[in-house]
Amino acid sequence: MPKTTFKTNREVAPMQLAQVLTTIMQRYVPLEFEHTRISPEEAWQILTYASVTRQTIEAACAGLPQAPSGNRLREVLLPALPSLPELQRQINRILRQQLHPSLFKKKRPFQFAIDLTLIPYHGQAQTADDEVMRGEAKAGTTHFHGYATLSLVHDKRRYTLMLIFVRLGQTMVEVVRQLLDRLKRLKFKVRRLYLDAGFCSVAVLKTLRRRKVPHLLPIPLRGKSGGVRILFTRPKSYSGYYTLHSPTEGAWTVKAVALRRYFKGRYHKHGIQWFAYAISGLPRHTPLAHVFEWYRRRFGIETSYRQMHHLRARTTSRNPVWRFLLVGLAFILVNLYITLRRSCVVGASADNSPRLTLPVSLDRLATALRQATELLFGSQPAFIARQPVLLS
Repeated sequence: MPKTTFKTNREVAPMQLAQVLTTIMQRYVPLEFEHTRISPEEAWQILTYASVTRQTIEAACAGLPQAPSGNRLREVLLPALPSLPELQRQINRILRQQLHPSLFKKKRPFQFAIDLTLIPYHGQAQTADDEVMRGEAKAGTTHFHGYATLSLVHDKRRYTLMLIFVRLGQTMVEVVRQLLDRLKRLKFKVRRLYLDAGFCSVAVLKTLRRRKVPHLLPIPLRGKSGGVRILFTRPKSYSGYYTLHSPTEGAWTVKAVALRRYFKGRYHKHGIQWFAYAISGLPRHTPLAHVFEWYRRRFGIETSYRQMHHLRARTTSRNPVWRFLLVGLAFILVNLYITLRRSCVVGASADNSPRLTLPVSLDRLATALRQATELLFGSQPAFIARQPVLLS
């Protein structure tokens, strides 16, 4: 009997990439339709097309001649979706599976970041009032749907590891505990945890101290005077202690670092700028300048949010489950982009013939998935003019 041989596939076609993505989505978020010719695979392909083109489902279906109507797809898709807690678990399983297996075998600790993003929402809540959060005015509204993320920062790559839906009245300490519980179940060790200034509270700091999580987060400036400004009095950067106060949690003293930096013409400004950070569990004798550079790594999470919006389908639906699915699918596509950027280039051939090679970009990934869907459902070839048009 001849020995079985395997051939390494060095080329990934857009159709192959789209099929793998559809298979994974259907495996972890199974959809079952009744009394319709639409298959779950077709629904995921159209959803992916709407995401990479940043359109609504209706606009995506209208742009694909062989696709079902947007209204019909919505009629069969929405009842097939699970509840919000179950969908959240399913999306998080996919995000976990997107990490390379070697990351789970390494015993050394990793860096993580927790952040909160608010997507503007115009309208009233669909079923419960706590579905919609309130915040500062943005995009013409003070109503938002909130999503908290836990990201793994490793080797200049930032993978979204967990996504949760944040409800009105849910405190930041509850969000942090839920995300830290996820880390514990995955058996990850935390080298350093970066948090946004919005998480700086006595309750959160107590939780981090109790769980012995090394952390770094800025202390926000509140009010026009006083507060953390008492640290900004020395002629150079230094480390010390600062006491925060809470009406419910009382006083809590943390180790703080006050960093004095100069604008040097950045943002067309000159002079001195102060930063204050609450730190815990950092290596001894850490240079103060390293604290500022370490925290800059968290800003990459903001880039992940911009990329997520670049791959998020639009909707006017009030259904929080539907909106969570679109956000979760966008984060899955961003993780896929990070993986491809690390291991693939555009234009390379299997026979190593000299060809122009380009790095994988977010737009190239979106174009590949869009082209794969158009091969399946067709595309509108041209504009049809109702009357003669003079083009030149």
